[in-house]
Amino acid sequence: MKPIVSTTELEELKLKVDTSPLKIGGANFKTNVLLEVSSSKLVYKPSHGVAIFCFSFLAVGLGVLFFSILPIIKGSTQIMGTQWFLILFGLLFTGAGVFMFYNFYKPRVFDKQLGFYYKSYKLDPNQKSKNNKNKPIRLKSIKAIQIIGEHVSNDKGSFKSFELNLVLEDGTRRNVVDHGNLKAIIRDAERLSEFLNIPIWH
Repeated sequence: MKPIVSTTELEELKLKVDTSPLKIGGANFKTNVLLEVSSSKLVYKPSHGVAIFCFSFLAVGLGVLFFSILPIIKGSTQIMGTQWFLILFGLLFTGAGVFMFYNFYKPRVFDKQLGFYYKSYKLDPNQKSKNNKNKPIRLKSIKAIQIIGEHVSNDKGSFKSFELNLVLEDGTRRNVVDHGNLKAIIRDAERLSEFLNIPIWH
C-alpha cells in the first residue's frame, strides 16, 4: 500500500512538528500494553504494574477509612481530632485510587472500522470538549508516529521516560502513552506504523 501523502509533504510536515516533550513527566515503568482486539482494532490497556499501583492507593485509603470509623460503628459517639484526620486521609487516598483506576483504565482505541482513534469508554465522534486531548481523531488525519525521550527528575531520583505521540495533518500532536520502557514504546510504534501505514519519527 502506498503512503497516503507524498514524501515531500511528509518532510515539510516534519519540519513544522515540535520535537520537545509533549507531556511533562511520565512513569519509570511500563504503564500500558498494546493489544490486537481484531484485525481492524488495536487497544491500549493498563499493565499489571499500573493495576498494582492504583490498587495500593485504594487499599490504603479503604483500610485507613475502615479503622477510623470502626469506633463509630461500635457505638462510640465521640470522635477525636485524630479520627477526623484519619477519615479525611482515608477519603483522600480512596478518591485518588478511584480516580487513577478510572483514568488509567480508560481505553485508548485505534479502530479502522469506525475510522477513529479515541480515549474514552465509548466513542462519540461529535463530542464537544474544551480540552482537545479528549476529542476523537480521524485515523486518516494521523500522518506519523513520534517517539521522544525525556529525562525526568524528582525527589526520589531521576529516570528516562519515553512518549509515543500521534502527529496530525495540521502539525499538532496527541500523546498516547508515556512511560520508561523504551523497547515496548518502539515495539508499539512499529505495530501502529504498520497498522496505520504511516512512518515513525524518532
